[in-house]
Amino acid sequence: MLTLLWRLLIFIAAIFMIRAFLAMIFGGGQIRKRDGSSKRAGEPEAKKMVKDPVCGMYMDPRLALHLKERGGDFYFCSEECRRKFLSGTSAHP
Repeated sequence: MLTLLWRLLIFIAAIFMIRAFLAMIFGGGQIRKRDGSSKRAGEPEAKKMVKDPVCGMYMDPRLALHLKERGGDFYFCSEECRRKFLSGTSAHP
């Protein structure tokens, strides 16, 4: 009976070690926050995304073309979308 318990204990320990190893490999240093969100170690904080008013694409505002018009800030994914917006050929507000 004692050897059966030892085998069971070794089996359970092996399962936990394998699970920890797989989490280390495939989890890649993921950090869980108390609010349930997660972020990879060393990854910058997520920035607010902006929406192109012409095509609806979301992008990082640092990479988008920016236009201040009518008291608002508009961001575009391409020069083509910016031109459409300025010419009034898009369905923007």
